[in-house]
Amino acid sequence: MTQCISRRACADRDTFRLLGPKGENKYHIWTEYRCPNMVSNNTETCVECSHKIPKWKYQANSKCDHGVIGGPYTTDSKLYGSPYYLEKIKEGYIIKPEDEIRAKEAVTKASSDMPPRKVKAETVAAEPVKKQRKPRVTKTQVVPTVTMSSTPLPAKFVEVVAPPLVVDEFIVVKVKKIRCQGKDYYFDSMSGKLYKCMEDGVGDYCGRYNEEAEIIDATYPDSDNE
Repeated sequence: MTQCISRRACADRDTFRLLGPKGENKYHIWTEYRCPNMVSNNTETCVECSHKIPKWKYQANSKCDHGVIGGPYTTDSKLYGSPYYLEKIKEGYIIKPEDEIRAKEAVTKASSDMPPRKVKAETVAAEPVKKQRKPRVTKTQVVPTVTMSSTPLPAKFVEVVAPPLVVDEFIVVKVKKIRCQGKDYYFDSMSGKLYKCMEDGVGDYCGRYNEEAEIIDATYPDSDNE
């Protein structure tokens, strides 16, 4: 068995009055206490305190809702510390020092009678750690977009403008066919890369091509392999 946790207002003899601007007695304020009734272990409030009537005019009656010990005060309550009390203090009404001491002692006593409230702990199963997938490495595929001329090439290269081919899971690079040092190559003007010219398409990377000097730097590494 445990004690009911409902907050109640003391009888009329434990009330006090707030003072007006001229020291006159004005509004009644009640001190609180904890309901003395005992309850079973699976309930927190007694039968009397479980039936509250909104706006019940008798503060010291169990039907008047003041909240529970340690919890917030209700708007119906006129206890010390309630919204009603705080509003009157804000309006300029004064509480006598001896009344405030008595009201605070009542709050402390009511709270000290409260045992620690039980907290239900729920066990949550930990979710399995998902392995992160490694990011896909996108390969660079060089696709020629040139047409062969039937006549000898009088210039250094012949460029044929055509839309880039889209190859699934590859990056398409536009190249042009050039002739350097007696050999044909495929040249990527955007990166300066040079590739071997094979019968079936573009071959291996050869280096970087300097268009002004017309030379090939074969020592320059292929950035796609980095």
